[in-house]
Amino acid sequence: MSDPVDSSSPRKKGRTLSRFPCASPHSDGGMAVERLTDDLLVEILARLPVKSLCRFNGLLLCRWYVSAQGDEFHYVVCNPATHKWTVLPDSGKATSEVATTRLGFDPAVSSHFYVFEFRNEHDQLWDPDIVGVAEYSSETGGWVHKEKKWNADIRIINRQSASVFLNGYLHFEADCRGISPCLAVVDTKGETWMNIDVPDADGLLDGFIQRSQGRLHYANFQQDEDGVTIRLVVYVLEDYQSREWKLKHSVDTSYIFGETDSDFCLDKDFEWIAIHPECNMIFFNVGWFITFTCYNMDSGQVKLISGPVDGKPPYMPYVPLYAELQSLHI
Repeated sequence: MSDPVDSSSPRKKGRTLSRFPCASPHSDGGMAVERLTDDLLVEILARLPVKSLCRFNGLLLCRWYVSAQGDEFHYVVCNPATHKWTVLPDSGKATSEVATTRLGFDPAVSSHFYVFEFRNEHDQLWDPDIVGVAEYSSETGGWVHKEKKWNADIRIINRQSASVFLNGYLHFEADCRGISPCLAVVDTKGETWMNIDVPDADGLLDGFIQRSQGRLHYANFQQDEDGVTIRLVVYVLEDYQSREWKLKHSVDTSYIFGETDSDFCLDKDFEWIAIHPECNMIFFNVGWFITFTCYNMDSGQVKLISGPVDGKPPYMPYVPLYAELQSLHI
C-alpha cells in the first residue's frame, strides 16, 4: 500500500497496475487473476474522475477531485473486481494539513477497511512532523481524530513509500527525530503508537517494507566491511515487544544484477516494486530502460519478466478480491 499518486490520466494509472506473475502453490486464485484483464481495470478506473490512487489487498483508495482546478476532493474506496465503491464522508481536515493518507484492509480478519489520514504540523515549513491522525472505519462509518503518541518526532520520508497493514496495525516508513529511518506504527483505534528502528539504519536506499506470508518484511542494500561488496538483505520482524528483526536472506548484488558495483547506481537504476505475498520472491525495476525483474530468494534465480515498462513509477502490484463487501456500494 502506498500514498496516492498524482496523475491526470486515469488510463495511465490503469496501465501501472501489475498483477503478480506467479502464485503460491497453495493459492487457487491464479485463474481469477487472469480473468481480470488490464483493459478491464483501466475501464473501471476511467469511470472515476480521480487524480490519485493507492491500493491494498484488492481495494483501491482514490481521491475524487470536485474540479480540475481546485484542491477539494472526496475519498473513494473501490473494488475493481466487483465494480463496487463507496464515497467516504469528509474528514474535516483541509488538504494542506494532510501529510499522507493510507488504506488498511485484511479480508482474512475482517470485511471492514480503514483509512488513515495523517496530519502535518502547521508552523513547520520544511519536513513537518506528524501531529495526529484521522481514522475512518467502514464498520462505524465515521472518522475518529487522535493526537500522536509516538515517543519521538516522526516525519514522512516519502509520500509514495510502501505501507503495510498487519495484525491490526498500519506500518509505514518514516524519519525519526530527523536523524534516522524507522517504522511508524499505529493501530485502527489510534490508541497504540510505536516507532520501531529498522534493522539497518545505514542502508544504501530507503528501506522497503512488505507483508509476505503473514509477516512483516524489510529489505534494503548494505555495504560489506570491505567497502566494496554490496548486498541485498531481507529481514523479518520477529516480535513487536522486543522489536527484534531476524535476517532472512542476504546475497551479493553482483549475482542479481550481473554487473560490477561500479557500473551500477542503486539510487538511479533500481526501484522496489513488491515482495510476493505468499512466496520468497522480490519484484523490482532495474536499469535505465526500466526492466521488470523478479528474484527468487529460495532458488537464487533471477528472471526478466518484461522489457521496458510502459508508464512511469510508482508501479503498484494488484491482487483482485472477488468477495462482496457490505461496506462497498455504488
